[in-house]
Amino acid sequence: MSGPALTHTPGLLAELIDTRSAILERLPRARLLAFWDLDGTLLAGDCSEGSVEGGRTQFPGLVQLAIERGLSADYRGPRAHERCMGHYAWLREHVGAWMAYPFLAQVFAGADERELLDLAAEHFDSTLSRFYFPSSSRLFEGLADCGIEQHILSASAEIFVRGAAESLGVAPAQLHGIRVRTRCGLLTRDLIHPVTYAAGKLDRMHDIVLKAEAETPERPVFIIGAFGDSYDNDGPFMAHVSRTALPAGRPLAVMVNAGIVPDDYRGLFRSARHTLDGAEA
Repeated sequence: MSGPALTHTPGLLAELIDTRSAILERLPRARLLAFWDLDGTLLAGDCSEGSVEGGRTQFPGLVQLAIERGLSADYRGPRAHERCMGHYAWLREHVGAWMAYPFLAQVFAGADERELLDLAAEHFDSTLSRFYFPSSSRLFEGLADCGIEQHILSASAEIFVRGAAESLGVAPAQLHGIRVRTRCGLLTRDLIHPVTYAAGKLDRMHDIVLKAEAETPERPVFIIGAFGDSYDNDGPFMAHVSRTALPAGRPLAVMVNAGIVPDDYRGLFRSARHTLDGAEA
């Protein structure tokens, strides 16, 4: 079975801009949003776990860097990162991603929130930003240039994801990930729901839209774009966007490097192939 036909960046951007223009012609004060996954969609790799290609490390993940700085009370001493990732892999295989992803945020209970935020910003600015897919970056920047408000929905820890703010040119408050409560500036293990994995991303997106509507009640809010790379993790929020009726034009939901479309999602998503060299196969 072959995958869906691929769509290239200029065509996607042109369609989204046309939809923006059509909506604003009818509703000039409309507030238009787009939602993105981060790891594997904008970033060629995973900001938490790192990236390994052909047995060679492309970049270390923030989990490793934070553990090496002594920011996890759970994992210290020899092979601390290896032990942490071994437990994470066990959780993914035997329990599920719904528990494994939050685990990578919870292992930093007791750490200073500011120190982790600074580490994440430093790593994105010095290293991770060099691994953004050029095609995804062009789409992100093109939408920003025409006034589309863009938000990240990630299954990585929010304290890591917010490190991307400066390199993406958005406010930290538009970068959303798995959250834990803080007490006196220190992280705890207590999760804040919804957890931004699978259906939890859809719930968080709804929360963001409701907040936007409350902030600017005179401006109708519409989502015109959604971008992800995983049918399991991103499919629910992307399908919702794809099925949404707009006052003009139509929303686009784009899967990046995702492979064969499951039957439940057939006909809902565009498919794109992004590479680090900028080629779109």
